[in-house]
Amino acid sequence: MKKTIILYFVGLTLLATGCADKSRRAEIEQRREALKHKQDSTLQAAQQELAWVDSALQAATAHHDQLQQKLRAGGMSDAAMQHLGQQITSARLHRDSLKVRFDVLCGKIKYIHRKQGKNE
Repeated sequence: MKKTIILYFVGLTLLATGCADKSRRAEIEQRREALKHKQDSTLQAAQQELAWVDSALQAATAHHDQLQQKLRAGGMSDAAMQHLGQQITSARLHRDSLKVRFDVLCGKIKYIHRKQGKNE
């Protein structure tokens, strides 16, 4: 009777171990597919945001350059010059923040591409 119970539990253990390996492999494959999907969707979102930031950066750079040219042209009162200086500073801050955001997104996209290359 004891031998039968022991053999029964050994059989269950072997059966469970075999199934666990298959289920673990299936789980690993599911996680790989989920990671690939997550990377693809994150990459697509980053590329869309990069396109928006790029166009905003170009507009901000053009605006800053326009203000700089206006300052160089001169012929303004002191108050107007001071106000223009404040506008230039504000435009430069906006342009620089967009530039940083652009660089971060480029780095993020490069990182995802590098990770996708290792996974394939």
